[in-house]
This record gives sequence, structure tokens and C-alpha cells, in this order.
Amino acid sequence: MIRSRVLLLAALAAVPALADTPPATFAGFNDWIGSEARGVRIGADGRLRLAPNLRRLAQLPEGVIWAAVPDGTGGAFLSAGSEGKLFHLTGGQVKPLAQIKGGVIFAMARLGQDLLVAPSGEGKLYRVTPAGDVKVFADIDARTVWALFATGGEVVVAGGGENGAVLLLAREGSSRKLAEVKEESAFTALLPDGQGGYYLGTHGRGLVMRFGADRLETLTDTPFEEVRALALADGNLFIGANNGLASRLTSGQLERREGYLAEASGGAKCAVLRLDRNRVPETLWQSSLSQVFALQVWKGQLLVGTGNRSRVFGIPLAEKGRDLSPFEVVQDLGVAQATAFLPQGQDLLVVGSNPAEVHQMSEALAVEGTLESRVLKASPIGDWGRAYVEAETPQGTTVELQVRQGSTETPDGTWSPWSPPLRSGERPSLKASRFAQFRLRLASTRGGATPVVEGVRVHWNNRNLAPVWEGVDIMPPGLTITRTAPPDDIGIERVPFETQKLIPALAYAGSEKRSFRRGAQAFTFRISDPNNDQLSFQVRLLPERGAPIELEKAWKEKYFTFDSLPVPDGKYRLEVVAGDGPSQPFNAALAATWRTAPFLVDHTPPAIGELSAASEGDGLRIRFTARDESGTIKEAAVSADGEHWLQVLPEDRVFDQTEERFELQVPKDLIRGERVMIRVQDDHNNEQSALVAIGAPRAK
Repeated sequence: MIRSRVLLLAALAAVPALADTPPATFAGFNDWIGSEARGVRIGADGRLRLAPNLRRLAQLPEGVIWAAVPDGTGGAFLSAGSEGKLFHLTGGQVKPLAQIKGGVIFAMARLGQDLLVAPSGEGKLYRVTPAGDVKVFADIDARTVWALFATGGEVVVAGGGENGAVLLLAREGSSRKLAEVKEESAFTALLPDGQGGYYLGTHGRGLVMRFGADRLETLTDTPFEEVRALALADGNLFIGANNGLASRLTSGQLERREGYLAEASGGAKCAVLRLDRNRVPETLWQSSLSQVFALQVWKGQLLVGTGNRSRVFGIPLAEKGRDLSPFEVVQDLGVAQATAFLPQGQDLLVVGSNPAEVHQMSEALAVEGTLESRVLKASPIGDWGRAYVEAETPQGTTVELQVRQGSTETPDGTWSPWSPPLRSGERPSLKASRFAQFRLRLASTRGGATPVVEGVRVHWNNRNLAPVWEGVDIMPPGLTITRTAPPDDIGIERVPFETQKLIPALAYAGSEKRSFRRGAQAFTFRISDPNNDQLSFQVRLLPERGAPIELEKAWKEKYFTFDSLPVPDGKYRLEVVAGDGPSQPFNAALAATWRTAPFLVDHTPPAIGELSAASEGDGLRIRFTARDESGTIKEAAVSADGEHWLQVLPEDRVFDQTEERFELQVPKDLIRGERVMIRVQDDHNNEQSALVAIGAPRAK
């Protein structure tokens, strides 16, 4: 044996990049689930080997082949499409045989040289000659027929009728009922037991039953809704059971291959069970992704035809073999479903659908096979590095690797071509990109010899990208956003209304703690990081004139508040530098800067002037002006009784100037005492008040 290491492209995982990112590994069976294998066998232990040779014989334009039976001369009869079309595969070519318009033909059987078919919904069996002549064989009491078995001049019919699952015996010109199960919707599988009776599978409760000596008995109740396939070997009955497949079959449609990994499943969708001679059931294999379409005993294995990746699984018949390797993927047809097996001497015909194809599988190993990995996805862009494949390569066998990259999740014409085979330890010549893929090629020049890929170790790193700013929001003056709890209640009636809306009950808003404090100036940061890195912020205050003032060097939150009281009045900007240093190596850390629009720091209260209060008629005439040097007047109120404040508007009805004039008439019943109090506030919540005696001369 020669053990070699073959270079593999580094795979990028969608997690934040770190300085010490461990390599990813492809070693177990589940690691290869998303791969595309051609001529490569995948073991339950994750090892890769060359598969049995597979050769495509024919392809039909109809998407689905619903039923197939041998023609007795090495070919096969096929039913395909939704219009009752029949074909004959002979000499490696497919020729149209006949068409029986009506429902889909799910079941066929060969009676001598002729073919018996049962279109769904017709309630009839038809006989088709090798020349394509069609005539009615018998009327049957079944709406949908899922299986037929012909013996002598008779045919056993399994399906569903008006009253449930029905088993019939038909001769030319007549039919009679053998058994009926009203609780089940249909018999979906039929297999002779070798003793003159029949094993049956049902849809409904997924029963396995046996009919013999005019008696029907239940052998086991599977935990699935239907039994789709049965096989018999050495007295053991093998059962292929599904959930969710029968309704798709009845509709005449099956999913495309692309839907295989897109479907989420909370449990097993299918299973293969064994019923031993003592009728003890055992689950041999199950899957949450696949559906079982067909079973076939072949070369010491039970083959399982599945969808929607058309993988043919193999389960060893011998218990010792199952202990060593419980299952393997024997082949992949490259279509959506592997729906039927037809023995052909030492070989096997394997029928596939979506697209409809017939393949020939032989016991001899393929001389070459390839496996394309699932598409590897960086987050958000990756640097692809070295990696290695652990492989045993006997003399005459090789394992090669190629890589490619692209910008779309599904490889298309925009992707790079496959690279030449890479040497062990050779770095791939790939640019930084979001997606990449590798391809393994297993080959042998010696008959029966195969390389064995035991596992793949890959090295990767996400390219670090700088944080991305959306902006910094400047909060109203006085609002504080802190890590600690808010101070004691300061009297919410003195907090500006627009700020009250941003402070939920002066308490908590998520992880932030919001309150109000004179002189506070708060900001919130709208920023994200493409790598989901942890960020830290350097915060500086930039005055209109003079040197910057550093406020924080390594702030961790996406909000910030500083006390503006020590800062002189004037215009300022806030500069915030966001860096991803907490999550990135020192020499890979990046930063991004945002500067806010100018904002005003204003601590100077407005001035009140020209204040007078004089009796006039039945009330009091009050006049005054309010002026602010930096901003605009926002609010004014008067109190003529020493208890209640009356909010007032300026003469032009709008607060929109640095100086506002006020003149108003206060009714007599609101006046008490000999003095009037005035209060004004600017747009930075600075407040000024003044008193004037009634009748005093007007102040300048």
C-alpha cells in the first residue's frame, strides 16, 4: 500500500475568523451528503472508493418512468409520463410501444410475450402485444393499481378501491376480490412469498401483511404511512417505508434533484426494515432526506433506490457485514430518483427519473470516478489555502484533486475552470472569493483495485473586512444612555416632551439605560461588521476651532453619552473610529471612521427683557421679549397667580427665532397677588425666569 497526501482547497465556513481557526475535516458520511459523486462509492464510515461500473443505456423525453418490467430477452418495458405512454427498451434503444390514454400507469406485468398494464382511474386491465396492439383484459374494482404479478394466465392486482385497500385476481374477461382492508387506502407493494401466498404493503398505517389460503394477516405495523417496496432473501423480509411520498406519486409529479437538501425534516422520512423468520422487526437504515422507491437483492447486498438524489444505497445481507459497514452509497445516477431495479444476467438495470433514464450497473469496478464537493462558502469572502487528503493508493491507482472558485452559490459559466491536478502541499492559485469547490478523481489501471480516500483535512480563513458605518444619530440634549441604572426620579414634568418619548418611563430600553440629565449629550451608533466581529470604538470631540478632545479609547457599546457642561459653548462634531481588534489578529485588524454633522453645545440661558404687566380692562396686559445668543427660543410660560403656569406663543405664533416678542391679555380671574412670573427656555433646555410687579414701568 502507498499512503499519500493530496492537496485540497481550503474550505471557508460561515463563522467569524479567528487567529487560531482549526482546519475543517471531511471524514464522516454526513460530510459528503452535499457532494456530487459519479463512479465513487461512499461508505458509512466516510471512506471513498471506486463504485461498480455504471453505463447509461437510454434516456426518455418524459420526465418520470413510473414502472418497468423485464421483456424476457435482456430489455425492458417502461411506462413514462402522464399520458399513458409505453416504451420498449431493446438492443440499447428505446422505441415507442403504445399509448393508453387515461391515468398514469404505475403498475405493469408481463404475461407470456404480452404486457399487462393498469392506468389509474380506469378500473381496467389492458393487454398490449409486442406489436403495440391494445385491448381490454379485464374490468377490475380498483381506482389505482400500484402492483401487478402475473402467473400462468392469471394476474394478482394490488391497489386501492372505493372501500379501501383491495387485492384482486384477474383472468381474461373477469376478476374477483381476494381481500380488502377498509382502514387502509391502498395496497402499495406486492411480493410473492414463494409458498403460494403474497406479502403486501399498505398506505395509511404502513402495514406489512401476508395473504395466503384465502386469509389476510398483519405481520407488522411500521412507524411510517406507507410501505413502498418489499424484497425477500434467506427467509428475511425487507421493507422500504416512507412518509410523504404517496401523495406525490398520486399527483403524477416528483421533485427535481435540486430540492434534495432544501427540504427541512424534523425526523425520518424513510427507512429500510427487516422482518426476520420469527417476524421480529429491525430498522437497518433510515434517512431524514431520502425516500425509498425500490429494493433489490444483488451480490450479497440489499440495494435501495432512493430520491431525490437518485442514490443507490447498499445494505449487507449478512449481519457480520452490517456490523463492519452498515450501509454505503453504491452509486448515484445523477438524476432525481432511482425508481426500479431489473436483474439482467450478472448485471442490473437501474431506472431513474427526472430526467427519465435507464442505466446498466455491473459488478466490475469503474476505472474512474469523480466526486465534486458541496460548494464551500466564505463569510463574506475567503482566502483559500493548503489542505490535504488522506488516501491509500495501491499500485496502479491514483487520487487527484482540482479546485475552482466563483461568485455565485451555484457554479455557472462565471466560475473559473477547474485547475490542473495539484501536488501535495501546493497552494492553489485562487483569488479571494466567496465560493469555491474541489473535485476528487479516483482512478485505477488494475482491474478490481481501488484507491481509498479516508478523509480530508482543509485549512481556511475568512478575509477580514472593515466595519461598515450607516451613521451616528445625535440625540436631543439632556438624554443620557448609559450602562448603569438611571438616577432617582427627577420629575418627568420638567423633561422636554420630545425627550420623554425616547425615555421609556425614565427606565430601561433593552440593554440600554436611559434617563435625563442637564448637560448630557448622547449618540447612538448604526454600524455592522461583515465578519460579525466584536467592535471597539475610539471617540473624540472635534471643536470648530482648537484641538480634538479624546473622550474614550476603547468604548464597547453602540451608544455613547458625554457631559457637555465642562465644554465651552460652540459647534462640535463627534468622531468615532470603529475597529474590529477584539476579534482579529493584530496585523489583520481594520477600522472605519464616522464624523457627525455639527451639533451645538449651549449652556447659556436666554435673556428676558422689556417686561411689563399692566391692568387693562378686566384683565392684565403682559409684554416681554426673550432672546438667546446661540439657538432659538423653544418655550415660554407666565404665571399670574403664583401657582399655575400658562404656556404662551409669541406674537407671530411660531417659535423660530433667536428673539421672540410676546404680548398677551390674562383674564382677571387668573390674577392673584401683585406680581407676575415669566419663564422661557431655549432649544437646548436652558431656562431663564423673571418677576415683574403689576403696574411697574416697562423694563428695558
